[in-house]
Amino acid sequence: MHLALGKTLADRLDIEDRDGLIIGSILPDALPPKVKQERNSHFITVFDEGRYKWFDSLAFYDRYADELRTDAIYLGYYFHLISDNIFRQTFYIDMGLITRRGEKSLFEEFYNDYNLLNPQITAGFGLKKNIPVPERLRKTRLYKDYGFEPENLISDLYADMDMHIEGTLRHFSMDIVRGFVERSADLCISELEAIESGRGHIYDRYEMAIENHYSDKK
Repeated sequence: MHLALGKTLADRLDIEDRDGLIIGSILPDALPPKVKQERNSHFITVFDEGRYKWFDSLAFYDRYADELRTDAIYLGYYFHLISDNIFRQTFYIDMGLITRRGEKSLFEEFYNDYNLLNPQITAGFGLKKNIPVPERLRKTRLYKDYGFEPENLISDLYADMDMHIEGTLRHFSMDIVRGFVERSADLCISELEAIESGRGHIYDRYEMAIENHYSDKK
């Protein structure tokens, strides 16, 4: 889904450095799970005495603002973090799964849905097994800060594209996937336009945190 979003944004923005934007759009996931958590490549932050949690894309922006304005790798990374917040809103709020938040079985169910949808996502968004890793990636401050392993992630993505399994979807559908991609793309493009025009950010952490979107948040 992040690859589909990266391709969608590259198309809609008609960006010159497509390779940079697309690799950036999947880069936060390019670490083994344990290392990913230890290095906090998704900028996960809790605030207000732990009542709220979000993917702190604004912290990423503050750290890498200069690079983000000139390098599509950083821009794609920024878009990934923004869309992770949209995904949580889609999954927990829009799909009504907030009452099962934290259940291990829920994660097993939605990863099974991912696997079932992989062929449709691949075909529906025209995804190809041609994701390049720009040579300059390893010279970036971002790479030096986190030590990503993009080739391993890309290999996993290619395996997902080839996956064809039988089963019944429990939660997701292609309509939900398309809705997530479109909603994320719209917000990312609006945010980029605001940054480029000097208007600042168009969202804040309270708006993005799911805890601010359901009635029993207290």
